[in-house]
Parts: sequence; C-alpha cells; structure tokens
Amino acid sequence: MKLIIGCAVILMAPLMQDAIADDASMRQSALEFQSTRFRAMVDADMESLQKFLADDLTYSHTTGWTETKSEFLSTVESEKIDYVSVIPSDVEVRTYGDIAVITGLSKMQGAVGDQSVSFTIGFLDVSRRVGDSWQLVAWQSVKIPEDED
Repeated sequence: MKLIIGCAVILMAPLMQDAIADDASMRQSALEFQSTRFRAMVDADMESLQKFLADDLTYSHTTGWTETKSEFLSTVESEKIDYVSVIPSDVEVRTYGDIAVITGLSKMQGAVGDQSVSFTIGFLDVSRRVGDSWQLVAWQSVKIPEDED
C-alpha cells in the first residue's frame, strides 16, 4: 500500500507543480489587471473601464455610497470623483478558479467636486476572469484613520 501511495505522489508531483505555477500566474494576472484598471480610472479611460467592469458590478465607496456599473462610469466621466492617483500596498491575492479576491491598502488622491482629497483605504476587490481578460465584479473600501501622533 505504501508503494502505491508513494508512486501516486511521484506521478502527481509534476501536475501539482503545474497547478502551483498556474495559481501564481493567475495571481500575477489579477494584479496586473488591477493596476491597469486603476490607471484607466486615473486617466478617465472610459473605453477601457467599460470593458474592465462587469455588467453586474457593485462599487462601494468609503462613504458607503454604492454604485452600479453605469453609475460608476458616469461618476468617473463627469469627474464627480476625479482620481489623480491610486497607489496600492500590502496587497494579497487569493484565487478560486476564475475568481480573484484581492485585499490591501491604497493611498488615494483626487478631487470630489472642487475639493482635493488624500487618504488611505482598505479595499476588497473581487474580479472574474472572462476568457483572456478580467472584469471587476465587486469593490468595497473603507477609510483608514490617519495616525495621530
């Protein structure tokens, strides 16, 4: 019996290595997608954002205000929120088949109306792989209090 189990482990090792490599590749691909999506938000690249956002998107801002895909696109296009920079840190990616769950922090700079804003958020990003590309399905963020020394 030990011989059979040993042989099975030896025969499956290459398959397990492929699965680990595929998972790392998926995580990297999801991170690259997130970076590209952030760039599209900063650039107000509506054509790219249209493709990057799932039709059933829920986008929840730090205020609790939640938008659909069309509402979020309108917010970006109208510059109701003008994203100047989005700088993520402490990012962790977990994949579940074609789903990526990305968590982390991000330094946000921009403007809401005519008021400049700069703060750090904690975020939860759920994206789905569709063919060779990704789409954001859900976003939720909270403001992280600034350290008061």
